This record gives sequence, structure tokens and C-alpha cells, in this order.
Amino acid sequence: MAFFLGHRVDGGGGDDDRVQYKPKHLTTHGLVFGMTGSGKTGLCIGLLEEAAREGIPIIAIDPKGDLTNLALCWPDLAPSRFAAWIDPSQVEGGKTRDELGEAAAATWRKGLAKEGLDEDELGAYRVGNQVTIYTPGSTAGVPVSLLDRFAPPDGFAQMTAEDRSELVEGVVSAVLGLVHIDADPLQSREAILLSNLLGFAWDRGETLDLPRLIRLIADPPFDKLGVFELDEFFPAKKRKELAMQLNALVASPAFAPWLTGEPLDVEKLLRKGDGFTRTSIFYVAHLDDGERMAFVSLLLDRVIAWMRAQGGTGDLRALVYMDEVFGYLPPHPLNPPTKRPLLTLLKQARAFGLGVLLATQNPVDIDYKAITNAGTWFVGKLQTEQDKERILDGLMGASAGATATRAEVSRRISGLEGRQFLLQNANADALETFSTRFVRSYLRGPLTRQEIGTLRGVGFYNLGAAKTQAPAASPPAASAPAPAPRPVPEIVDARLSDTASGTETHTPGASGEYVEIHPTGRDADDYAVEMLRRRGSAPASPSGRPTVLGVDERFLASAALRDETVRDALAVTAIDPLARLVYRPALLVEAVVSLRAPNGDQLPSILVRRVASPLAESPGRTTWSGPEASFRAEHLRTAPEHADALYAPLPGWVGSPADRERARERFVATLASTARATVPACPPLSRYGEPGETLDHFRARLAPLLSEASARAVDKIGGQRAVEAAIWDKQVAEMKELLTMDKRELAFVKEQGDAQAVERVTRRAQFRIEKYKELVKKREEFLALHDRRSADAEFAAMDHMAACELVTVALDARHVEKPTLTLVWVPNR
Repeated sequence: MAFFLGHRVDGGGGDDDRVQYKPKHLTTHGLVFGMTGSGKTGLCIGLLEEAAREGIPIIAIDPKGDLTNLALCWPDLAPSRFAAWIDPSQVEGGKTRDELGEAAAATWRKGLAKEGLDEDELGAYRVGNQVTIYTPGSTAGVPVSLLDRFAPPDGFAQMTAEDRSELVEGVVSAVLGLVHIDADPLQSREAILLSNLLGFAWDRGETLDLPRLIRLIADPPFDKLGVFELDEFFPAKKRKELAMQLNALVASPAFAPWLTGEPLDVEKLLRKGDGFTRTSIFYVAHLDDGERMAFVSLLLDRVIAWMRAQGGTGDLRALVYMDEVFGYLPPHPLNPPTKRPLLTLLKQARAFGLGVLLATQNPVDIDYKAITNAGTWFVGKLQTEQDKERILDGLMGASAGATATRAEVSRRISGLEGRQFLLQNANADALETFSTRFVRSYLRGPLTRQEIGTLRGVGFYNLGAAKTQAPAASPPAASAPAPAPRPVPEIVDARLSDTASGTETHTPGASGEYVEIHPTGRDADDYAVEMLRRRGSAPASPSGRPTVLGVDERFLASAALRDETVRDALAVTAIDPLARLVYRPALLVEAVVSLRAPNGDQLPSILVRRVASPLAESPGRTTWSGPEASFRAEHLRTAPEHADALYAPLPGWVGSPADRERARERFVATLASTARATVPACPPLSRYGEPGETLDHFRARLAPLLSEASARAVDKIGGQRAVEAAIWDKQVAEMKELLTMDKRELAFVKEQGDAQAVERVTRRAQFRIEKYKELVKKREEFLALHDRRSADAEFAAMDHMAACELVTVALDARHVEKPTLTLVWVPNR
């Protein structure tokens, strides 16, 4: 059997014979090139449909969301099915969703009938094809448990040292990429340490999970790395910082979906003989760049491990497809984590019957090694001449045995229309131009995560395969709405409240809350004790203020609590001005933290303040408040406001230096995941202001620098213009002088009556006249170009000023000065 791709196009643009493509030819891999609107998505979805129909399992990586359309295929072609998936943006112009669904169904029915695909064929295709959409880092589709554990690949012990090292480096590169650490295997000590830890475990057949890996970073099972002692190569303090970064990642709720879900079992995904063919779509459009790189590189490395455990074959055993490879396989010297495994597959997968198909809009953005390792090229409409030249260079090298000239191939590419492609197959002699066939799947466009969740709720479209697969998990139930927050009573003034008459103005709330209470006949001390008892603490005593050695101690002035942000940070909701003063303990932490710009530049450090209140029972549960603790210096005093104040109990761990260190570590981990700062920036120049600086001040500070740079650029362009203009003037003058000489010579030979000489001099003069005109034209174009460049340089400063904006930058948790802790006694009444 063969893949039905479409119909040949003759010179007049009409349809001809069917284009059939043998599956085994795809073991030499394929590249698909085409700009937006070229029909690239339709071609690739059609090819994937043909592979599934032939029983070839597929792993498809979907960075944009278009491949999810493979799940939209219905044998009955009912209008109601199309109507349910009409893009909401198309419901306009007075047409209803039902009318649009009817039109879409009619279009698909007509198009498929023209291709000879009826409902019986569609039904057989659907029953025999199991489409599953995996959503790593999300529960919209089938979540993937990719980072919960790192098990050695099958046959790891029998692999060569180079292959083992390659697999280990791939996992390490992905893990470090999630915390934005360069994973150079030869220079990054983080990468070297993790590679040794993973290799040490895998050589012994052990499986590591993330918690154990993090613990091993702090306490490795070896004493040396290379010829140096471990602590000399990678000091314990720095190892702990790395462990803290990874621990903060694991502790983040946003990371939880990466640790749950189905295990990434490539053997299962590419297994045959279950009564259906698996099409596994890995939807990564919702991930950020770092997460996408990490996931795709790990997935490809597991495919490589599976591949090396297979026997050799000349037939197409499985197919790996990536819908848009831009950024994943860039030219030298760029080297993202995905580049190595992609090149490995392109170079080695052929022997194992594993085909690789890659699609992209821009050929110039693909590494040349990838282009030279592909045996099949599908070339559609291209966007630029540069793209076409890159394609022509590759095609003429790949089709050395073909008779087509470069000019002919260029003409054929330029004449391509939408849904037309030029096919170059290394296993065939001639180039073919064809139009793609009508696909079985409804090309609705990219699906959102919510729509993928709807598909998952009905088992994607695999109802026909229900006997051979477990039912799909139900979508997660919607969480119950959060209760409305209790209104926070305002701080009251005794002179304005009803307490002068002893009236109770508010009812005590739930346990653990401070509410506005005024005494009614009982002593104020009893109220203070009762309030503390509501918090689960023992009654305080005026003579028992705890003393903690090694910790700075301050008393917060009551005036500070007029600020709502301070009350929120300290979890103080009200103060009774008539009750006796009670101090409750809190911890204030201060640290100088470095800022790192998106381009990697170091920005000025800032002082970060956070507060923990109320104090937890253990340092591991300490929660540092999100907003800045805006205490003024005069509010932190060295003595209490009243000598007879009561003091709430102090958790015992505060007196332990080791426990306080744990609290500091938790603070640093919190910073790594939550702390951000806003700075002004000029992105075109990659210049950043200082934290707290206003955009206007930044522009004012940048203006002289931009004006100076603009003036230098204008002067440089003017100098170049003067030099090159002089060269052009000299050439024009020389040609003009030659024309003058020709004029004199022509007059002379005419007087002599030499007809042959007249003809010769006339031809030469005509040539020089054309040359003179060409030189004058080029000189004018050159001057105009330099004038435009000079104008652009003059206006560049204004363009850069207009581009200034406020950006959010992350705090670099790797560069945090040791946080200082202060015990703050917070007044309560």
C-alpha cells in the first residue's frame, strides 16, 4: 500500500493522476516547507491520516494546536457535529452556527466524495485509529507524568558509553532548563553534577525521583568529580542553592501537573497489534519556551532510547512528526536542548525503521545538517527569495541525478499556488508538483485547552475502539466556589465608638480571627486572654516575655497598624483601644537580592522585606507574606510601649539557630517562585533602569545617550557617504572623459571616410553611453540609500524612546545575601 497525498498538477493547473508515496521512503525522513496559507497543515494532516490508516503508530508534537484537528473526524458527516466545533469567530454575518455547520458538512461530503472516500472508509479509519491528546503540565487533555521519576531506559547497561552519556545529558539539560540554568555538558558544573548523579544511579539500575535527586545534590554519593574533590569543584553551599532552586520548582502548585498523569511510555505509544493504531498528539502550545524545550527534549530522548532497543528494518515502523520546528533545530551556533536529539534521530533512525517528518515556514531557520539528512522534501509557497534560494541550494544537491535545472526548479516553486507542493523524493528520479487531497479531519484550526477538555470528556473520538481501550478519565470536577471573604472591621477610636457606654458593637467571629470587641463588665485582661485562647495559645503573663539569644528584637508601634497593608501582612484585623496591650510574635526577614534582566544582564540589587505572622508551629511551615512589609524605621522600637503588656507564647523553634536557618531557606525558596520587580526598559537597546525608577525619569536619563548615539551614527553614515560618493564621482568623471574622447575620435574617422572605423567607434561609444547612464543611476540610488540611512539614524532615538516600557523582571534567587531575621513583637489589644 501507499500514502495517497493528492493529484499531479499539469502545466495548465488541472488535476492529473494520483500521487502515491511509499511509506518506507519516509525512513529517510522528510521536510515540509511552506508559508502561512500554503496548505502545509492540510498536507501533513493528510499524510498522518494515511500513516494511521496503514497501521503506523505516530508521535506528533504540536507547538501550535493545529494537530488536535485529527480528533475531529466523523463517519456520518452530520452537520450537528461540525456545528459543535465551528470557530466562534466565524459565527458572524447573520449566519447561525447550525447554518455554518450545514455548509461545512456539505463541503466535507463533497470534497471526500471527489477523493473516493465514503462513510464506510471513514468508519473503518476511525475505528482503527486511536487519537489521544496529551497535555503536559495541564489536566485539559491526558496529563503526562514526565518528571516524577527518572528510570534507566531499557537496555541502558548494554548501550555504548556515548549513547548512555547522550541520554543522561538530555534529561539533565531538560531539568536544568526548567530553572533556566545553562546545561553545557562541558562547562556547567550544575550539568556535570546532575549527569554524574543520574549516571551513577542508572549504572546500578536504580530509578531516581525528583525528591531523591534533590537530596543527592546536597549530599552526593561520591567524593570526587574528575580529579578534584567534590567540595572544591562544587562547594556544598552552592550545591544547596541548586537543590533549593529545584525544590522551589517541585513545591510550586503550578508544577504539580508535571508530576501526575500517565507515565511517558514510548514502548506503549508505538506498540502495534492492539487492534488499532495509536496517534499520540503532544499539545505544548500552552507551555512557555523553557517548558516546551524541556518537555520536547525529554520526549525525544525517550524516543531515542526506545529506538535503540529495536531491531533493524527497512520498513516504516513508526513516525515522529513535529508541526513547527522553528527554534528547536536552529543553525549553528545556536544549540537548544532539542537540537541534539533531533539531529540524532535524523542521522540514526533510518536503520530502525523510525521516520521523522518536520515542518517549518522558514528554511533558513533550520540547521543545514538537518536539511542534508532528509530524503523527501515537500516545498509549498515560500515567503521570501532568501527562503527559495535556501531551498534551491538543498534541492539541487539532493537531486543531483535529476534532469531539472536550477532555473526550472525555481520557476516551478515560484508558480506554486495554495495547497500545491513540489515533491522531491531521493528514491525517485523526477520532481513532481501536486495538489493535496481533501483530508478526513475537520480543519477547524487550533483548539484551546478548554476545547481539548471537552474532547477528553468523550474519549476524544475513539468510541469505536472502546473495547480495546480503557474509558477516558472524566474531566476534573469544577472546584467549589470560594466563600466570600468576611468583612474586615475598621480600627475604631474610643472617642467615637459605643464603648463609652459599655455596648458590644460586634460579635466574635470564627476561631483564629481578631474581631472588634469592647469590654462589657469584664476586666480587659480577661478579654486579652480570651482572644489568645481563641487562637489556640495559652494565656500570656505580663512577667514572662520570652528571650531569644542571637536574634535582633524590636517592638512595633501601634501607629504602624493604621496602614492597611501592614495589618494585612501581620494578619491583624482589628484593635480594641480599651483592652490591655498584648504583644504577639512575628518574624521580619530582610535580604539584598540581585535582579536579572531578560537578556541576562545583572541589574542593581534591591532590599526585599517579608514578614511571617502568625508564626507557624515549625520552621518548615513558615509562610512569608507576599506583599512588601512596609514598616518605617521609626515604627520598629527597642522597647515596648507599656511595661505591663502581656506577651503571647513564642514557638520553641525560634530559639534554635538550625531552625531559624530552615526558615531563611524557606524564605529564599519563596523568593525564587514568587518575587518579581518592575523596572523601566528599552527593549530595542536591551537597556534597563533601576528598581523603583519611573518611566519618565528613565527616558530623561536615556535621552542624552540616545542623542549622542544618533549623532555618532549620522556622522559615521555621512563619512561613509562622502568617501563612497567620491569613488562614484570619480568613476562617472572617468566615463565622461572616455565619451569625450570617443566624440573626438568619431569626428576624426568621419573626416577620413573610414566606414569600418566609424562603425567600431560608434558601437564603443554607444556601450559607454549605456555604462555612463548606469553609473549615474547607481550613484543616485547610492546617495538616496545613504540619505535614508541618515534619516533613520536621526529618528532612531525617537523610536527607541517610544519603545520604552515597564517590564517585570525576576529576582535572581541564586544571588541572595544571607537574610537577616528580626523578632518583631506586634501589638494587639
